[in-house]
Amino acid sequence: MADMNGAPRGRHVRPGASQTGGSGVESASGSRNRAAAQQPRRSVSQSAAQPRQGRAQGTNNPRNRVASQQGRVQATQRVDARTRPMSASSAYRQEGLTGYAQSNRQPVSTAQYGGRGGQLPQDPYSFSNMKKKKRSKAPFIVLSVVLVLIIAVAGVGFTAYSSAKELKGQASSVVTSVNNILDAVKAQDYAAASYSAQKVSDLSSDMVEELSSPLWTAATYVPVYGEDVKGIRMLVDALDDVSADALVPLTQSLEANPPDGLISSDKRINVEAVSQLLDAVETAAPAMQRCVDTVESLPEMHIEQINSMIAPATEKISGINDLFQKAASLAPLAESVLGANGDRTYLVVAQNSAEMRASGGFPGSMGTLRLQNGEIILDDFSKVYDVMSEETPAYLGITDVENNLFGASFMNVARDAGMDPDFTRVAEIWAAAFEEKNGTHVDGVVSVTPSVVQDILSIVGSVSLADGTTLDGSNATKVLQHDLYWKYLSGTPTSEGGDITDALFAQAADLAFEKLFAGLNSDTMMKFASCMLDGMKDRTVMFWLADDGEQAMLDDMDCSGALNDDPSKPEVGVFFSLWIGSKMGWYIDISNEILSSTKNADGSYTYQVRTTFSNTASQDEVSSAGDYIAGYLEGFDRGNLYPCLHIYAPAGGTITAFEATNGAQFSEAQHDGLQLYTSFRPDFRSGESIACTYTVTTSAEAEEELTFATTPTLTNYR
Repeated sequence: MADMNGAPRGRHVRPGASQTGGSGVESASGSRNRAAAQQPRRSVSQSAAQPRQGRAQGTNNPRNRVASQQGRVQATQRVDARTRPMSASSAYRQEGLTGYAQSNRQPVSTAQYGGRGGQLPQDPYSFSNMKKKKRSKAPFIVLSVVLVLIIAVAGVGFTAYSSAKELKGQASSVVTSVNNILDAVKAQDYAAASYSAQKVSDLSSDMVEELSSPLWTAATYVPVYGEDVKGIRMLVDALDDVSADALVPLTQSLEANPPDGLISSDKRINVEAVSQLLDAVETAAPAMQRCVDTVESLPEMHIEQINSMIAPATEKISGINDLFQKAASLAPLAESVLGANGDRTYLVVAQNSAEMRASGGFPGSMGTLRLQNGEIILDDFSKVYDVMSEETPAYLGITDVENNLFGASFMNVARDAGMDPDFTRVAEIWAAAFEEKNGTHVDGVVSVTPSVVQDILSIVGSVSLADGTTLDGSNATKVLQHDLYWKYLSGTPTSEGGDITDALFAQAADLAFEKLFAGLNSDTMMKFASCMLDGMKDRTVMFWLADDGEQAMLDDMDCSGALNDDPSKPEVGVFFSLWIGSKMGWYIDISNEILSSTKNADGSYTYQVRTTFSNTASQDEVSSAGDYIAGYLEGFDRGNLYPCLHIYAPAGGTITAFEATNGAQFSEAQHDGLQLYTSFRPDFRSGESIACTYTVTTSAEAEEELTFATTPTLTNYR
């Protein structure tokens, strides 16, 4: 189609450019770009105004009608100089020219094409040609896709928000239900505890299903925070596992066998009910361990809010699991230990921490606990001299190694066998000496210290001794380990002073246990069990069983006071004994420090360690204490405690580069396959310390951090 004045359409010549040189000609895209830069951009309102100008000039004129129509098309399609090259007719009108020339062509008239009737070349951008050309659908397709994506993203966002909100609500309900379980157990409402446990299980199952959706699966691929989503999914899976396999069956067992029914009103143990309850604990133990393993393996979250919730929960659940696993280990022993397979007799020994021995202390008093047809019978406690033979029974065969390390004069006197830190060996000697003296078979030995007596009194209340002294859960240890000695034995003691204190010590243990078993119910039993479990951690409570198979199970529970023989659990043994008989254990401190650690190429670890033994007594206290409390042997310095010190290497490990201060001399030795350093009677006067520094290398099999097993002290009660 030709221009209205007959000028053929061609390329748009940039104003001011040469019309003859090839370099002055621009392509359509170049024209558009330059036109956009040189001409002001027209708004939608400006484009719409042009057709009105055309109508004002008269629409009856053919040229004006075409121009008007072209203006409407331009307004509709918003064609401006940036997006389409200018038509020849538009250029003609704007420039006021009579013709339009391309870069190398001259203007022509319609006459050259046969006057008015001549056929004009067609302009691809003329109005009539536009009507024939099919519009491109690409912009509308792209727009549709964008709209769909926007709607989809908005939908996903809303779904994610709704899902996250629902999960948050479920998590809050889980926390509430867990707290309800704890509250219900404390209130002994086991039906309510069971109901809440089932609710936790249902909620956790719903959360697992929600987090398994494609939405949350896709979220795991989000950079950084996707790892948090993975961690949360692991956590919820663990919750679902532990609730279904531990919380629900355990609370159901508690509902069926409530603790207040484990002991009857006539103080008989319901062994069957105890066994069922412990079986439930044993069954639930693997799920508890899996849960702890999962929680402890979680990486640190990027969302601080989640970290602040997980950290305290991890610490709490790990502590609960430790007790749980120990209780589960007791399950196979429950029936036999409680007398289901026959009557049982246990020797209960109160070790005196003021008279320190490596195993715990001098066995000041002893009593028996008998289980007959489920009935609990606690016999009176007596002084050790009255219930144990003097000499260690010969058939036990004290070895040369034991005599050399701990002294023949001690190991061959049954009551002094505690110089050996291995309680399983000491308990064996005490049980044999008791049997020899009394003709009564002992199935096991239970060792407690005065601190445990104080813990028992905190459960059952105070007791009064024969001299009017009151003991309770806040003062028993100090009274028994210090005050009574200073009351009856300081200065120049009377001949009866020692007998009085020994009798009061035995009476304290007797009254505490008697009151415990007299008022035993589910509440006191649970508290007592907790007390015993806590004591196992620091050797203030230890158990030994005469049956080898049962004892092997106790060894696995780390509650028998045996020397550690497990390379995977590296442990340094630090033990202290008073060689001269005294009550100065009240003033002894023992501290262990790991100064540094290094992992070796073979998987073992090397630690730099410092162990310090301190005598905190002042010279004035030693002088006023008198020889009975401070200890004295003719030919030895008054006030010098002359201890026996033993430091054991971990199983499969070594101690090297051993050094000690205060002139203490240590020698290397072996005991039951363990390397140790020992010092026999170094100087240890008031105010003095012996600091030992050494290098510990563990076995390559070590799987845990280095720990210490230490003779219990009275530091926390001073």
